[in-house]
Amino acid sequence: MGRKAVVYLLRYLAIAFTALLLAAAVVSWRASYIPPSEGNFWGAMALLMPVILVANAAALVVWLIRREWIVSLLPAAALLFNMGYVASMVQLPDIGDGDRSRDLRIASLNVNGFRWLGERAFTAYEVSEMASREEFDVLCLQEFHDDHIVTGDSISRFFARRMPYFVREAGQALLSRFPIVAYDYVPFSHTSNDYLWADLDVGGDTVRVFSVHLQTSGISGLRHRFRKDYDRDIPVETMFGELERNSRVRARQVDQIRAAIDSTRYPVILVGDFNDTPSSYTYRRMKGDMTDGFRARGNGYGGTFRYMGGLLRIDYIFYDDSFRGVRYYMPRDGVSDHKTVVADLRFVR
Repeated sequence: MGRKAVVYLLRYLAIAFTALLLAAAVVSWRASYIPPSEGNFWGAMALLMPVILVANAAALVVWLIRREWIVSLLPAAALLFNMGYVASMVQLPDIGDGDRSRDLRIASLNVNGFRWLGERAFTAYEVSEMASREEFDVLCLQEFHDDHIVTGDSISRFFARRMPYFVREAGQALLSRFPIVAYDYVPFSHTSNDYLWADLDVGGDTVRVFSVHLQTSGISGLRHRFRKDYDRDIPVETMFGELERNSRVRARQVDQIRAAIDSTRYPVILVGDFNDTPSSYTYRRMKGDMTDGFRARGNGYGGTFRYMGGLLRIDYIFYDDSFRGVRYYMPRDGVSDHKTVVADLRFVR
């Protein structure tokens, strides 16, 4: 085979590979619509979406450099097809926002048992200082763990000047500047996860806030056990099996929460640690027709989990069409392994 024939062959192989990347991008987009119960393949494709899109972006650059305009349409189409996911991870800064007046500022944080800064009381105090400085009206906390020395009531006193209303059940807590007129706590069966809803009287309007903590991926615990028991890292097939199992658990939890939201007659705000990314079935099912606060008013990169290079976005604020977002941001305070997510909302009158 001559040199020219080899060049042509390599070119056609590269085009075929680019076409496969486009097909993978379409399949990974579709995977977010498929319940995990349908099989491991769909869950794996949803997880691989970021890698697939990065590969398509690289292919686009290569083909543009080579001035292969027709071929470059393939990776461009893959990226455009998944702009919803891209927008849920990266947002350009707002310019000329105009009126930023708000009716409430709500924040959510997985506090990791108040262990991030060492002593539980010190970490809780730092969280309360951030809440006071940022003027939160409502703060939802997941993994709210106390002990006989630093009790939940003693932690709530740190916040009492700004947010005197406080409810807490197991690992969920909600602090509010507005009166809490009703609430309920719902643990998920056979897991340590849960959600809490509370009805708040916001200037005469009742708003229902859901704070959720969904099933974890389980990878950190599994990796620790393998290193302890077998002195080696977790096998890939075992890792994907654990991811698939826990994604099925999250799907059942999401269905339960979604049913509760859909039966609510009040304006709804949904916040919490979903333990899943915007490419997942969890995200799409949980969001429904609500607005993702980051997509509406965020800027920059949306990662909320400090490990794994800060790449994962797993903490969210959603709200229904009773509200309009005027701002979304994440304070720089390092008080947990999760970042605090904050949204300023205004009623749509």
